[in-house]
Amino acid sequence: MCGINVLYTSKSIDRSNIIEKMNDSISHRGPDNSDSYSDDYISLGHTRLSIVDLSKKGNQPMYSNDKRYIIVFNGEIYNFNELMSQLNYNFTTTTDTEVVLASYLKWGEKCVNYFNGMFAFAIWDSEKKELFVTRDRLGIKPLYYYFDKSTFIFSSEIRSILRTNLVDKKLCIQGLNEYLKYQTVNYPNTIIRDLKVLEPASFIVFRNYKIVKKSKYWSPNKKPI
Repeated sequence: MCGINVLYTSKSIDRSNIIEKMNDSISHRGPDNSDSYSDDYISLGHTRLSIVDLSKKGNQPMYSNDKRYIIVFNGEIYNFNELMSQLNYNFTTTTDTEVVLASYLKWGEKCVNYFNGMFAFAIWDSEKKELFVTRDRLGIKPLYYYFDKSTFIFSSEIRSILRTNLVDKKLCIQGLNEYLKYQTVNYPNTIIRDLKVLEPASFIVFRNYKIVKKSKYWSPNKKPI
């Protein structure tokens, strides 16, 4: 279990400080390392529980060889060794995280079709200024998000998003009713009015502070690639 955080906003705020607070709020998910990346557009945070490649090279955020792409990843790709053999990439770690990153460089958004595992991750293209966010087929790994006209926040846990103080802490009445009836809240709602869950087997592409694409990449009756 690891924790991932993203703060992508046009607001003039101290994103570096906020992303550190977000990491602190989910430190229990990744006690082995906590780190972040920030530029003029975005901040990415990660808390790591070391399982594959215990060295510091496996820490995140992780960069592509040319430093253009940055990933934060939570999960496990069971077939990452098989995929590694298919990728013409100069690997510097033995992590499945780097395999996910290299897969995205080769196949783009279609990379999710190649993964056998459970995952939630974001990849930032620092040249194109584009963010790709996705979740595994069955939604095993959590991914919550908030979006308005100028700000997109996502995290492995709701508490981390609320820690930003950029979201009104108002109850979602429909979500509350569902929880009282069923002990769960149905997608895409949460117990907080403006917070949503990214549906399983879905991805979102952000550019220029807008959702430019949202798609469901898999369903139980879909033929494998």
